[in-house]
Parts: sequence; structure tokens; C-alpha cells
Amino acid sequence: MLVALMTMLMITIFQTPGEALFAIALLAPFVFFAGCVAYLWGLALCALPGRSKLISLSPPKSALAPSGKLESSELNSKEGSAFFESGKPKRFVALIPAHNEELLIGAALTSLSHLDYPKDFFDIVVIADNCKDATAKIAEESGAIALERFDLERIGKGFALEWALERLLSANPEESLLAAATFDAVVILDADTQVAPNLLRAFAEAMNSGEKAMQARYEVLNPEESWRTRLMCCALALVHIVKPLGRERLKLSDGLKGNGMCFTREVVMRVPWSGASITEDIEYALRICREGYRVAFLPGSAVWAQMPTTGAQSVTQRKRWEGGRYHLLFKTAPSLLKEGIRSKNPVLLDRAAELIIPPFAEMFAFPFLLMIVSLAARFIFHWQSALWYGVGFAILLLMQAVYLFGGMWIAKVPPNIAFSALCAPGYIVWKFAVYGVMLLTRSTGGWKRTERRSLD
Repeated sequence: MLVALMTMLMITIFQTPGEALFAIALLAPFVFFAGCVAYLWGLALCALPGRSKLISLSPPKSALAPSGKLESSELNSKEGSAFFESGKPKRFVALIPAHNEELLIGAALTSLSHLDYPKDFFDIVVIADNCKDATAKIAEESGAIALERFDLERIGKGFALEWALERLLSANPEESLLAAATFDAVVILDADTQVAPNLLRAFAEAMNSGEKAMQARYEVLNPEESWRTRLMCCALALVHIVKPLGRERLKLSDGLKGNGMCFTREVVMRVPWSGASITEDIEYALRICREGYRVAFLPGSAVWAQMPTTGAQSVTQRKRWEGGRYHLLFKTAPSLLKEGIRSKNPVLLDRAAELIIPPFAEMFAFPFLLMIVSLAARFIFHWQSALWYGVGFAILLLMQAVYLFGGMWIAKVPPNIAFSALCAPGYIVWKFAVYGVMLLTRSTGGWKRTERRSLD
């Protein structure tokens, strides 16, 4: 009886059974992508009021100090400034995992030497991880603490951080780490990073306001170097600024970006770092959210790092990112979504949504293909429903274009960089070619350091 009624209903609405099957098949993807677009628009609208508070920041000069030492800037000596009059400054330790980073580690350490923070209240630890170059020597000559690690089985940034944090949190830290081990908070930076002078002050202010985990703006150091870096600048403006601004207004949790992160001692003791995943930063964000913390976004300070300029460099990075993301999508997102629904926890629901919503390339590519299929079905079979779907997917694409350029306006991306988004079709084709290679080889390539270039 029910089947007969449904058949009669479908025949009444649609011209043929073929059209009915077509309409039913496209209903789920249309609803899914419409929901994703609505979610992104919601975050962008929440981010809009934050645009006026988004101050312009630029990376400091990267040239090494003449002495090659970590020299205190003039502001470092102002330990009696008004900022600290209310109490003792927070003590930070900056951890920099570095694998064969002799080209850039000196510039990164020089950038840290210009921090507007009392020099006696922060330590810098460079984790020379399986290095065959002068990374450790440069770190020591620059005044940082160099921890050399050699482990050819537990390879990668995540394992290096796990190893270093265990040593810092040890009940009996080694002599070279005695001062660093008294930290109130740990800051994690990449070895090719330049930092805003106010980075530690921004973290300290957030900690004084009760925040336990924080993420600064993470921006592109070399946006003008190639079309790839300009396009990356456009994409990261949405991921690293617009969406976090919206989430911060809603008091949700930002994601961790792997660079420019800060955690209080309480967090790293309660939720130990694990290097078992190539997306350890994303997984760590999920773990601390499940423990009741959230990652606060700090738009008032920033870090900058190099982005790949060539196809070969980009493939290495993209395979690692996308392989890890899809692993989390199928392994973690379903349980996280169920947990969020069961506990009515908006932070967990938002974290699950972030894993489920496809990257922007897929958000454009699949609706575009479905629009073409719908319009072709309309032309060949004259199905009215195919026309509706074609128009519907076209509207979704238009809404995404408005979100893209509107988001870059919110993030104050320079116009010459924003127009690079017009290169997106070529990037999408390249990205799906990378997916094809990953499927054929059945491998994400594991952890592999992205090649660097000197800043000179």
C-alpha cells in the first residue's frame, strides 16, 4: 500500500520514473551543500562586526641581528610597564620543532628577539629533530636552548613536540631546562616563522582573562612570491581569520593551525600532546574540546610562515593535509557529532561540522559538476526538476563566490591578492589530480618536511 502511494505521488510530481530517480538522487547532495553554504554564511555574518577591530599587522624584518644573538629589544627592558603593574608576568616557553632548518631558523629566532615582553620571562627551545645540518648549532649560537633528538621510528613534528613536552614536564628536568620547565604556558611555532612583537603580550592578556588555549592569526609570509602563495593567502584569510572571528563571537572554539598556538601548563598536563597523527594539531584541538576547554582566537596578534611556491612543494604539503583530514572525517567526525548531539555541546557540534564541511575547492567543484549534470538532463530529457536543480546549484555557487570575496573583504586582504582567487579553477584541477595520485598509490606519503627557501 505504502509503495503504491509513493509511486502514485512520484508519478504525479514527476513526468517519468527516470525523473523521479534523478530528483531523489540529487536531493541529498543539494541539501548537504546548501547546509554547508548556510553554515559558512552564518560564521561570516558573525565575523562582520569584528572587521573594525582587525588591526593591520606586518611581519618584522627577517634579517639576522649583526651579532647573531637573541638580543633584547628596547621594549623588553620595560618590566615595570603598566601592563605588568598588576602582577608578575606570565612565564612562557616557545617550542620550535626543526628538521634541517639551517636556512630559516636564524631568522625565526631573530624575530623572537624583538618580542615586546620581558626577556627574563620567556625561554626559546629549538627541538633539532633528526637534523643532519647546523640547525642545533645556529640555535645555540643565537642564545636558544637546543634539544637534539634522534629517532628514526617516531618521525615528525608531532613526535618531536611530545618528546620535548615530556622533558619539560618531568619531575626532574635536566639542568639546561630548569628555567624553561617553570613555564606558565607553552607557545608552539614553526621553524620558518616570523612573529608579531606583541605575540606573548596577547597570550598573557588572554590568560589573564581566563583563556587556557589560544590561537593567533596565522598568515602567509610570502604572499607575492607566486600565484600559489597569493591563492593560499586568499584561502587562509577565510580559514584563519573569517571563520575564527565568527566562532569567537559565538564563543565556540577555533581550530589549531599548528603554528602560533599557546596552551597553559594546566592544559598540556591534563591533555598530553601526542605525535601519533600527521594532523596532531587538529586532533589535539578535538581532545582539549572534549575535556571542556576551547581554543580562543586572538585577532590582535599574528605569526607568518612560508607557503610552497612550486607544484612539487605543494604536493608534499597537500597530501599530508588532505590525507589527515579525510582520515579524521571518517574516523572521528561521526562519533564527535553523536557526542555533541547527546551532550548538547555547541563546541563539539561546531568541531564536527568543521570536519564534515568540505574544503573550498570541493565546495565549488561538486556543485558545479552537479549543475552541469542537471542542465544536461534538462536539455536531453526536458525534465523540469533538472532545471530546478540546475538553478539551485547555480545559486549555491553564487553564494559561495559572495562568501569568498566578502570574506576576503572582512579579513582585509589587499585587492591585488584578492583578485588571485580568479586562479582558483586551475588550482582545483591540480588538487583533484593530487587526489587521483593519492588514490592510485593508496598513500598520503606520511610525514614529510615541506622544502624551504631562504628569505634572502
